[in-house]
Amino acid sequence: MIAKPCVPPPILEKYHILKRRLSDSHIKKLEVMTDMNNRITGFSGEESVMNFHLEPISNMKFKIYHDLRIFYGNYYFQIDILILCAFFALVLEVKNWARDWHFEKVLHQTMTGNDGKLERTKNPVFQARLQAFKLREWLKLHNITGIPIQYLFVNSNENSNIIIQEDNKYKWNVCNSEYLLERIDQFDNEFKIELLDEKELKKINKLLLTNHTPENIDLLQKYHLSHNDILTGVHCPDCDHLPMKYYAGTWKCPNCRTHSKTAFLNTIHDYFQIISPTITNAEARRFLQIDSPKMAHHYLNSSSLKSTGTFKNKIYHK
Repeated sequence: MIAKPCVPPPILEKYHILKRRLSDSHIKKLEVMTDMNNRITGFSGEESVMNFHLEPISNMKFKIYHDLRIFYGNYYFQIDILILCAFFALVLEVKNWARDWHFEKVLHQTMTGNDGKLERTKNPVFQARLQAFKLREWLKLHNITGIPIQYLFVNSNENSNIIIQEDNKYKWNVCNSEYLLERIDQFDNEFKIELLDEKELKKINKLLLTNHTPENIDLLQKYHLSHNDILTGVHCPDCDHLPMKYYAGTWKCPNCRTHSKTAFLNTIHDYFQIISPTITNAEARRFLQIDSPKMAHHYLNSSSLKSTGTFKNKIYHK
């Protein structure tokens, strides 16, 4: 069963909002777009593994989790995909890079690249092994021991080749996505002793889902941006032009002539996503590009927000 389905992580929405609210000439625009596109590519690879390659076993004895992020020690560890059953667990580190993978036996270095131009990168097998280790130790804290936790690097990009020596001891920890079901079947044949009963599986399932914490990055801080770097105004819901013009209770797009009375809702949502979890009347006026405190009050009250304080000290939040 799909215990935690594959959905776009919240951080992707934040990146999309930030990209739309940086001018094309901003010095950080290219860096933000590059990082966003890398995350989109990574998610697409995980999505293809979850929704296509693992779909045949989704109704079997396996519990499948996408994108788990759990606190252990002093940091979080993140698992792209976890497959769990009564006999074993399997951690998948998924990469969707359009580059060939070269796994060296000496020092176990990993090189990626095309046309002979290679550069060193983190070994994804060791990344998967580390996540499996942390998961094992985290489960011990909850008195769950003895379950074999295997790990695999899965290449999900059909344009990428894997080059690994025959005598590399980690060759069985590497596979292309189309071979994944075969590897799972091999693990299934290897581990025949039932180590977890239904009660324990339910306990682990609850622990994983309860302790999962989505990644929540302050993108302004990450890219050293201030509020002044962020474009204000209301985007047109049809053509995405910024800003729409406010007149007599209606937002009007000077580009495509669209009229809207509710376009402001997405703008307030943008503010909460990348600026601050709270907003005041003055901040709303600045971000919506309106002058009237009365209209700002109306729009904030129309946004189903909670509030604290009164009058000029009133603060709105989700």
